Amino acid sequence: MMRTASGILAGVMLALGLGACSVMNVNVGKLQLGMEPEAVREAIGKPSTIRAAKVYEGEEWTEVWEYLPPGFTWTPKTYWVYFENGKVVQWGEPGDFTGSAASIKEYNPTKSTR
Repeated sequence: MMRTASGILAGVMLALGLGACSVMNVNVGKLQLGMEPEAVREAIGKPSTIRAAKVYEGEEWTEVWEYLPPGFTWTPKTYWVYFENGKVVQWGEPGDFTGSAASIKEYNPTKSTR
């Protein structure tokens, strides 16, 4: 009887431990174009690291934040959030950033959508 109870307890502890570790990836659905860094931190948390940053002539700058998946998850995904001059212009998985930079420059905060 004692072996059965300890086996059940061990199984429950294992299930709880794995359940706690299998948190979902970052919820990028909360992001919007034009968000400022503080709003991004509030929406999806602090980045794991700043992957890249560059300052251009004329005081323009870019920065890429990286969000790594939790230690254990069934579908690990890394996400990057790309800022230009303090505004989100793009986000996605690292492979999504292979296009030309011209598409990023098209972002206009005053542009209306249909």
